[in-house]
Amino acid sequence: MSFFEKIPLAPPDPILGLVAAFQSDPRDTKVNLGVGVYRNENLQTSVQESVKRAEAFLLQEEKNKEYLPIEGEKLYLEQMGGLVFGEELWIAEKRRIACFQTVGGTGALKIGGTFLREEMNNGVWIPNPTWPNHRGVFTHCGLKVEEYPYYDKQGSCLNFEGMMDCLGKLSSGSIVLLHPACHNPTGCDPSEEQWETLSSFFKERRLIPFFDFAYQGFGWGIEEDAKSLRCFLKKGIEMLVSVSNAKNFSLYGERAGCLLIIASAEKIAEKIASRVKQMIRVNYSNPPMHGAKIVARILSTPELRGNWEVELNEMRARVVSMRLLLTEELVSRCKKRDFSSIGKGTGMFTFTGLDSAQVEALRVEHGIYMPSDGRINVCGLNRENLEGVVQAIESVI
Repeated sequence: MSFFEKIPLAPPDPILGLVAAFQSDPRDTKVNLGVGVYRNENLQTSVQESVKRAEAFLLQEEKNKEYLPIEGEKLYLEQMGGLVFGEELWIAEKRRIACFQTVGGTGALKIGGTFLREEMNNGVWIPNPTWPNHRGVFTHCGLKVEEYPYYDKQGSCLNFEGMMDCLGKLSSGSIVLLHPACHNPTGCDPSEEQWETLSSFFKERRLIPFFDFAYQGFGWGIEEDAKSLRCFLKKGIEMLVSVSNAKNFSLYGERAGCLLIIASAEKIAEKIASRVKQMIRVNYSNPPMHGAKIVARILSTPELRGNWEVELNEMRARVVSMRLLLTEELVSRCKKRDFSSIGKGTGMFTFTGLDSAQVEALRVEHGIYMPSDGRINVCGLNRENLEGVVQAIESVI
């Protein structure tokens, strides 16, 4: 008998299972709207030219592949601090910010969750809905996970009143996960005025925000998308920020990301750094090198940074264009339902309002794939498949 014979079969990941089902579908007209990455008009995730140029430099100039420090590539962390918080604010505040390069944004969430579990164990509140892996990551850290209302499905809008009512009942020190921009899966973000209200509320109630910043530059712009968390930083609020470079640098497989923990004072940040480095050491010891060095090279080289910003602007423009085209077509064709909210959202993701039965009908009858909650990535659309997708949606509703 095998020692492992009685291990149960784990259920498949819903998103990865969707990808496998799509790949095995023989239909030439199939469309994948569940994919969690940026696609260009040809539905490809290509390597950015700025990334290629940075890699060419590293190929010529990199002298070794020795281990990075436990906290990661120093130039990368310095550049990411300036990107996330803005150069002026970063220079003013960085002494109280403990910074760690991580294995992507998910690694930042995991390390941040582990830190909170070991040092506080206050539990974490996540929005309903949110990226499904949030619950899994924080549960695996040993944190108790609760939900607060975020999205009004009936009105297809932010449920700000319900959100504030729930958060108002939390005790001091409660941890609250927030999406700074391009909320996944709804594409619905608080307004600038609502972020101002939230930041004052968090400071007054002494709540701890944990920002998951995965889409900087995909909403309104690099600076605009960071206004929310910068608003919290300016108020002196202690917080955590998980950052991913997967989307905005198209470095999905390089797992480049970082965790930024903002303390109230420099001495406290030093203590936090010492503890988190211990946690990293017994987890993966040192972060990977290549992706971080690419990002550091791009951000620290004015010409490359300019090229990257142009590429990112083009990516954002395509996302906005497909979102608006989809909205226009659905509104004009499907009179039984109001799809106008899709055009008001930001980022790659949006809710369609389709139920699980309609989603299943789209998959079986039309080869159109999306998660059962009706969330889609508009990057799975292009001008060639848009009309067919709209016609299929019209047929199932």
